[in-house]
Amino acid sequence: MKYVTFKKVTIKNFLSVGEEPVIVTFNTGLNIITGLNKDKVDRRNGVGKSTIADAMYFSVFGDTIRELKKEFITNNVTGGKCEVQLEFNVNDAGRSNDYVILRSLNPSKIMIYKDGVDVTRDSISNTNSYISEIISSSPEVFHNCIIMTVNNTTPFMAKKKVEKRKFIEGILNLEVFSRMINDIRSQYTGVMSRLDIECAKFEEVSSNVVSYRDRKTQADAAKQRSLRELAGRIKANEIQISNYESELKKIEIHDVKQLKEQVKTLKTQKDTYDKNIITLEKAVTRHETDINTQKRMYNSIGTDEDVCPKCLRPMDEHDKETVEEEKEAILVRIDAHKAKIGELNSASSKLSKASKKCEKEIRSLTSKIHDVKICENNIENLRNRIKDVQATNKETAVDIVRIRDAKDEFSDMIEDAENRLKVIQGDIDEIKDDLHTMDVVKFVVSEEGVKSYIVKKILQLLNSKLAYYLKKLDSNCVCTFNEYFEEEIVDERGKICSYFNFSGAERKNIDLACLFAFMDVRRLQGDVAFNFSVYDELFDSSMDTKGVELVIDILKERIEQYNECIMVISHRKESVKMATGEIIYLEKHNGTTRRVENHDIST
Repeated sequence: MKYVTFKKVTIKNFLSVGEEPVIVTFNTGLNIITGLNKDKVDRRNGVGKSTIADAMYFSVFGDTIRELKKEFITNNVTGGKCEVQLEFNVNDAGRSNDYVILRSLNPSKIMIYKDGVDVTRDSISNTNSYISEIISSSPEVFHNCIIMTVNNTTPFMAKKKVEKRKFIEGILNLEVFSRMINDIRSQYTGVMSRLDIECAKFEEVSSNVVSYRDRKTQADAAKQRSLRELAGRIKANEIQISNYESELKKIEIHDVKQLKEQVKTLKTQKDTYDKNIITLEKAVTRHETDINTQKRMYNSIGTDEDVCPKCLRPMDEHDKETVEEEKEAILVRIDAHKAKIGELNSASSKLSKASKKCEKEIRSLTSKIHDVKICENNIENLRNRIKDVQATNKETAVDIVRIRDAKDEFSDMIEDAENRLKVIQGDIDEIKDDLHTMDVVKFVVSEEGVKSYIVKKILQLLNSKLAYYLKKLDSNCVCTFNEYFEEEIVDERGKICSYFNFSGAERKNIDLACLFAFMDVRRLQGDVAFNFSVYDELFDSSMDTKGVELVIDILKERIEQYNECIMVISHRKESVKMATGEIIYLEKHNGTTRRVENHDIST
């Protein structure tokens, strides 16, 4: 248990307090804060009594209970530097430390000292958080369990349901569950967001897989079509090769060499025949020349004249006979030449026929040789075609293997996408596991979970304390809370009523009973106890004399039981008679408040 003992507060240029510091020491007992406003004759309001409560709150949290803007906190009459200094001790598990908080405005500044050592944090905000940790109290709990200001505090029962729950959780130190549920909800939202993102990724990648598979199916179909086309092309080429081979078998090839030898032999024979024909023709020409010579001789031999025309010798009978004989001889020679020509022409004719026969045979053989060359060319062409088609088939076969064995890009894309799906699915499963765990945690820290269990354990104490104080205040109702901090108020006739069904004084009793009950539960169940509490205008509103007496009895009981310093702010003269401790008398003059020591309370 942590015990926080407030020792002293020093106030300067804060609200109505001026340059002269107002110092309040927190002594055990019932202390009354009262005073007089000299700026208004016979008025006790507006003295600055509540300034002490505001100063306490300001020193700890840097704000006023009335939530004034910073420019309205500094005393506007003196214009001096606003300062509030709070001294207190914290005893935590036997370790005692003295603290001093010094907070000022214009400029805003906060300093905190621990056992004389400056432990101020790097910023006002962080220092404020540090102070809240030291005293283990939030502004709401401090406001409602330590400083009760009638005019500025909404009674617990008049608060909204959410505010009630928050306040009681602070009293019972259950804020951790609210923070946990808020944190888990925030995390849950974040995890749900991650789940949505991962599901969106899963859908996107799944869509990609479907798209890739469709495109792969199309690519596979195109691949199969290509393979069928190539296989059909090979088959057609094989048929063409078979046709070429059949044509090759049909081609009959003669022995060209033999034919050429025959042509050569025939050409030799023909050349021989032609040469002989030429020789014969020459011989015929010679004989024809001789015939022509003989004819000229014949025509030139003899004459009818008596004188030889050549030698001019006279012609006798003997000469004439000789001439005749000579002519006969010439005619015989001519006939011999003609007979020889006949023989030569006959031989030449035979040779010519033989030559022509040879020529015919040569042409026939040459034609055969030409046909053989054509066949050889055809064979060569067919063989080349076969080679070309076979080469084409080899290339096609290579293309078939390449196309068949090629790994299409979609397979890698599908594999990669499927691997991504596995990873994403793993993430989704992990996130779902996290969500399941969070659902369990949410239930555990929810109103129906461990908080409800803890509240049920504390509820009997809270309700018994509440009943105790309602009875002490002579209230005409009974109030109980369920585990959801929902109150049920039953009046003296046994009917369930609303808080607002009661009069102002009756509501005041309920408010005070709740306040005392909460303070007790906070002390018993919480981790911190304070030696100090302030009640602003506790006796000045909605209470009759009997009610005031009952409240004083309770306050005195708390002082005896917890050794508390209780301060009651009041503008009633008679309030000072109730003090068991110090009477703090304030006086306001010319817009500033100061503390008056040893003042005669009868005045």
